Amino acid sequence: MSKPAVLIVGAGAVGHALGYHLHLAGADVTFLVRPGRVPAFTAPRQLYDYNDDVLKTFDGYRTVDGTAELDGQAFAFVVVTLDGHASRTDQGTATLRAVGELISGTDAVVLMDGIGVDLRAFYRETLGIPDERLLHGFLGMLAHQGSAGLPVPAGADAAAIAAAEICYVHPSSRIGFTIVRTHPVAAKRFAALYDRSKVSRCGFMSPKIADVVGSAVFTIYAAWDIAGWPPIGTVVADRELWSLACRAQREILTLPRNRAVGKVAGALLGPRLTAAIHQGQQKQMLPLDTAAFNRFHHGGKVKAQDTRVLRDFAAEGERLGRPMTALRELLSRIP
Repeated sequence: MSKPAVLIVGAGAVGHALGYHLHLAGADVTFLVRPGRVPAFTAPRQLYDYNDDVLKTFDGYRTVDGTAELDGQAFAFVVVTLDGHASRTDQGTATLRAVGELISGTDAVVLMDGIGVDLRAFYRETLGIPDERLLHGFLGMLAHQGSAGLPVPAGADAAAIAAAEICYVHPSSRIGFTIVRTHPVAAKRFAALYDRSKVSRCGFMSPKIADVVGSAVFTIYAAWDIAGWPPIGTVVADRELWSLACRAQREILTLPRNRAVGKVAGALLGPRLTAAIHQGQQKQMLPLDTAAFNRFHHGGKVKAQDTRVLRDFAAEGERLGRPMTALRELLSRIP
């Protein structure tokens, strides 16, 4: 663990924000990008930290556009930043297979960042690795390209933001990355590395909670999208839309796959508690405008992932004889 090698698949906002903090932790970071894209990610890169209101320089990493360049190198961890939809495209599947071949015969642990119904099984099969070497991890920070055009917070350094390739903000907890503890030993190994950055820390989430939370949150993003991405309080104030989103959320939570935890969550997560959770998250991410970020991210970049999750759950519920009325209504109204 003195200088462990980490391969990050994808060099977008998530990849760079994570890679920078792993670099601070002493990791040897390599990015795997699409063919022909290496020049676009030449070091150094400028990252803007909303919390500190300063530019930070990220260099000392390597970028390759094919796994053949990595033959013979041993990686402690591989982090795949592809979203759930992109992972299942032809290109995404081919990338995962190539990564699986690269780490075959090693003990490298893979962390998948995407979300999707039964996505874990898809990753395990496509990579060809045993279950104990696959973890689900996701960024606790919010990160976006500097070119996203998000509003500049009051008092922030507009020139620094304009000069940044990537901008990011930590929640007030300073948890920059969260791992689902499906396999505690592997999860602790990654957390021990990440925490060495000293400026960001790794959190943990139980698999049961992660499955439930990951299942239902997209109904809220759908309602937010339908409303046009105003501040979350405006969405909550639309009682008809908010009620519809929360009913759809309950339909997903109470699917048999979520078992007892889902039933409890479905009973507890009504309109008030759901609103409190999302309004609280908005405060935790200040000074970033969370609504503007979600418009860019969930309303654009990963919208195909989010919508696919909802459609897959609607189809699953209907196969089980459940009408999924609220979820189908919500889906029909997404722009």
